[in-house]
Amino acid sequence: MTTVIDASAAGRTPGRRNPINRLFMEPEARPRRGWRLAAYLVILLVAMGVVGSATRGSLVANVAGHAVIAVVALMTTYGFRRYVDRRPWHPIGLSAWRWRHAVSGLTAGAASMLIVFATAWALGWARVSGTEIAERGPAAVLVLLGAGLFMYATSAFVQELAFRGYALQTLAEGWPLRRAALVSSLMFAVLHFAEVPTSAWFVLVLLADIMCMAGFFVLTRLSTGALWLAVGFHTTWNWVMDYVLSMDTDAGADYGDALVHVRLHAPELGLGPGGGVELLYLLNSSALFAGYWLLLRRRRVRTMEG
Repeated sequence: MTTVIDASAAGRTPGRRNPINRLFMEPEARPRRGWRLAAYLVILLVAMGVVGSATRGSLVANVAGHAVIAVVALMTTYGFRRYVDRRPWHPIGLSAWRWRHAVSGLTAGAASMLIVFATAWALGWARVSGTEIAERGPAAVLVLLGAGLFMYATSAFVQELAFRGYALQTLAEGWPLRRAALVSSLMFAVLHFAEVPTSAWFVLVLLADIMCMAGFFVLTRLSTGALWLAVGFHTTWNWVMDYVLSMDTDAGADYGDALVHVRLHAPELGLGPGGGVELLYLLNSSALFAGYWLLLRRRRVRTMEG
């Protein structure tokens, strides 16, 4: 990954610094990357919590809240990059709109989730029991699907901007790229544990699943030089899971208001309800990561690291 060096500081030999300065500041007079990254994530998480609490309970307000969070994330990332890190903006991966990457990601994300559903159905772990159209009507379902697509698109944009954009770039400007990718992916995975895990086995499976998916997103970021393929894939993977198929293992009796009502009958396998589906997600993420990595090696695609 390209590391940008401030030419004004490159030839300057830092003088003696006291321990407090060494703890918090780099020789170039910017906060250390760990403090910058921690402050950045805290600001985003607080903003998401405040906006989420203020817009809860209404679909229109929820859609508006997601738009606000996306704008806040973009402004925060730009502000940190230019005025705290004092680094160029373009390495973040949003400098140019890559519509082909976005369309490829949207298509691949939807197809990947449909493959998981088809596998679960073939194993007898998933059964279609109806559709939301029969309960709400076509117009209401269309509105729901459109709102869900927008919310997942903005959510994917924020997450990719934060972890494959700012976090990965910040860590890579001083660390080997592999370590930066591993740490940024681990942070991404840990922040997905919204509830207390049911068992150590569940933690291991879910952590491996999210880490493999994050690794796949990192590879798309490095090979394309932009975030758009990852944003597209992230969007439709979650959208098809929750709004098209009720494949979320936590979906309640209302099937999560998904278009197709899918009831899961997978064995628990020590993972809780729907545990078998969680293993399918892990296999899918592992195949995506390994397959894309092998494809890049076979084609000898040069990444940003070279």
